[in-house]
Amino acid sequence: MTIPRTKAIEWIDIGVKGLNDFIPGLPKGDAILIRGEPGTGKTICCLQFLHKGAELGEKCLYITTEETPESVMRTGGELWSDFPDLIREGTIQVINMSISAEYASEYGILEKAEAMSIAEKGFAAQPRATRIVIDSLSSLERRLSDYEEFREVFMRLLLETKRKGATVMLTAEGIPLTPDITEYLVDHLIYLDYRKQDNEWTRVYILRKSRSVPLKPQILKLDINPGGLSVEETPFALNPVWFQSKI
Repeated sequence: MTIPRTKAIEWIDIGVKGLNDFIPGLPKGDAILIRGEPGTGKTICCLQFLHKGAELGEKCLYITTEETPESVMRTGGELWSDFPDLIREGTIQVINMSISAEYASEYGILEKAEAMSIAEKGFAAQPRATRIVIDSLSSLERRLSDYEEFREVFMRLLLETKRKGATVMLTAEGIPLTPDITEYLVDHLIYLDYRKQDNEWTRVYILRKSRSVPLKPQILKLDINPGGLSVEETPFALNPVWFQSKI
């Protein structure tokens, strides 16, 4: 079934195969938060989001706070043979905020001003970026010298992407029992998780919150294939969308 598109909204394809069978896309310029446990596909989702944009001729920016640029290129190259070339030619710009980068602190601990300075240099390196990834917020929060400053850093990053009119995808670890500021302020919240059915683990994709998107609440089956993530309707009943992950 084809989902009708609302003319007043400019929809974009975030790259997940099969998702357009359930929603018309996500509105351009919105903020998307991907949450999930390790191994659920958060980084792949981000890379697929950028790869799709590159296919469409868009400029993309990847700010990595956890993986090294070499790891990002390797993972992307395993999924799409042209991914390393997209980085080399500058269509996808990778900004290193992982622990492997050089900081004032030899242990990679970040001051608020230093974190924002690196991010702003990244925005300047790809000024026409229409798709931006920040992966991950959890790693950034842990490495700030003052945990209390994370809220301000997050809001400044979010505001900067909004000013640019770019669509931004952010990641964070786990699915909390109580929503935090990141979940309230983003436009769309996606959970990637596992469910067990008849002694078999299944990855699931949940669009938990979405502004302006006509979607009936449901959990989709998530697969990770050589070409990235794909979703399909689940063949079995699952718990409601607010379940807590327990592996």
